[in-house]
Amino acid sequence: MIVTISRSYGAAGLAVADGTATALGYELLTDDLPKAVAARLGTSPAVVAERASLGRSLSERIISSLGAGTPETVSPAATPLPGDFDEAMRREIERTIRDRADVGDVVILGRNAGAVLAGRTDLVCVFLHGAKSWRVARLVAAFGQNPEDAANDIDRVDAARRSFAKERYKMTWGDRRHYDLVVDASRFGVHGTIATIVAAVRAAETGAP
Repeated sequence: MIVTISRSYGAAGLAVADGTATALGYELLTDDLPKAVAARLGTSPAVVAERASLGRSLSERIISSLGAGTPETVSPAATPLPGDFDEAMRREIERTIRDRADVGDVVILGRNAGAVLAGRTDLVCVFLHGAKSWRVARLVAAFGQNPEDAANDIDRVDAARRSFAKERYKMTWGDRRHYDLVVDASRFGVHGTIATIVAAVRAAETGAP
């Protein structure tokens, strides 16, 4: 089975994806994605992580940099690259997702993987959301942001994700019609959310009604 997890910013996506993969005994595809894409494009993971993170908050860029295996470098401008590099990078990200999905038994966090893999019968698409106050509190605790900055980051990142999904995949990001399971992580907590996803995946594996 393939589990894709999309999420509102601050809705514990990384913790839930990691816990879900561990509980299922699946591989987690998130941190190593820049490495695989970089190899295909003949560039460095740091460049891919930087280009993929443009427009994100500082906290998201820090998380993304972990996958490249390099310290985060925050600069006002992206690394100079050919004009079509970003589109080539997105195509390679999608190809990497499809190739890994063909192997099976993987949890894929973000990257609109549910849209990339749409139509597969071995796919469980999940969307995480949560009360904004809960998400703000998580960002404050994790990154030491003040609540106002955290709230602004949530609005900006969610808007960017919504816009990208609409422009590239012609879908309404967060619309429950595009997902098999929509979970309020602020209501169930990280562990409860993981348990809910694992139960859904197990049911899908066995074809239980």
